[in-house]
Amino acid sequence: MSVFYRQISRLLTERRFRYCFHPRIHSFRALSQTVAEQSFSADDENVQKYLEGLRREFYNLKTMGAGLQPSDLRRIRQLSEVVSAFEQRMCVLQNMSSLKDMENEKDADMKELIKEEKEVYQNLLTNLNKGIMKQLLGLDNSESYSSLFFEITAGVGGQEAMLFAGDLLEMYTNYFDYKGWNYEVIHADSSEIGGLRHATVLIEDENAYQTLVHEGGVHRVQRVPATEKSGRIHTSTVTVAIIPRPDDVDAVINEKDLRIETKRASGAGGQHVNTTDSAVRIVHIPTGTVVECQTDRSQVKNREIALKKLQTKLIEQKLQAQEDSKIATRKAQVGSSNRNEKIRTYNFIQDRITDHRIKGGTLHNLKGFLEGGEPLDTLINQLVIANRKANLLQMINSTSGGAS
Repeated sequence: MSVFYRQISRLLTERRFRYCFHPRIHSFRALSQTVAEQSFSADDENVQKYLEGLRREFYNLKTMGAGLQPSDLRRIRQLSEVVSAFEQRMCVLQNMSSLKDMENEKDADMKELIKEEKEVYQNLLTNLNKGIMKQLLGLDNSESYSSLFFEITAGVGGQEAMLFAGDLLEMYTNYFDYKGWNYEVIHADSSEIGGLRHATVLIEDENAYQTLVHEGGVHRVQRVPATEKSGRIHTSTVTVAIIPRPDDVDAVINEKDLRIETKRASGAGGQHVNTTDSAVRIVHIPTGTVVECQTDRSQVKNREIALKKLQTKLIEQKLQAQEDSKIATRKAQVGSSNRNEKIRTYNFIQDRITDHRIKGGTLHNLKGFLEGGEPLDTLINQLVIANRKANLLQMINSTSGGAS
């Protein structure tokens, strides 16, 4: 032990200071640039009230014992570190307050020790304040779903919009692979020239909804189409919708409720199209819901895909019946697909991606971004943090009326 810390130990023993230093207060990682730009700090009165509320919530949950639900256990894990850091901060403040009783100390050596101790406490307090604000931004108060439907639909722009819808589907499925999520493309309606009219992907992962929820909206693309001979720039749109799938919502399909028809597939496909009844059409008699599939040469495979499409539609109907706000979410995300409703622009001419919702949301290297790896993940994380910052500000400011 250094001479300084031996002296501090003696000082604390002699003066009987209440000393509750914990080594974990050194363990905070450096703040990200986004966190460093916060317009509030752990010293703010409203932040203190908010932290006190979190502390009460934490200990109330801890006393529930056997009555805890899985969501309660998740919340306890979330609050554990921030409450621990907050309590350590309270101890440091108590120790700093105790030093005020020695401000009139005459002994020169003792005055130097007190000065050095104040500096130690101030550094600890600074680190704790930074760590607390970072942990507050890490708290996720949004709803959690184990699965969701991810929809992509071509908007304004005709065939060019459909082509870009296909590009986005490839980008996002690459991103799902990058994140290691389980997913399945349960419906994809392709256009005649290889684009995409609409696609629905079922994603099953507990982290997917919180990650993707801000991707919903109008995605605008500006580029010169391959078919444009005059070099004129086209502006088109694609809409993305994120539809949560609550765990307690499912659609049980009984065979007796189905009318299944087969027919010959239409479109390109050679002689096989004209000779095999591979296309499948299913009518759900109780609701009148109709789905069709002819994407595969196998009638069995098309029937399987059609049943999944039917289940998706029935689940959406249940969601609408149970909670209209969920479907309103899709409407809010998608809007009318107009070009001026964009949340993000993909400009091929300038090799630029701009997310219009966050400061500093412009990136370059569009080709790399469309690969759906780290660049997309970085932008999505920026959106998540910005949204949490806005929510945190709102919650902290709501405490201005006083702690409950």
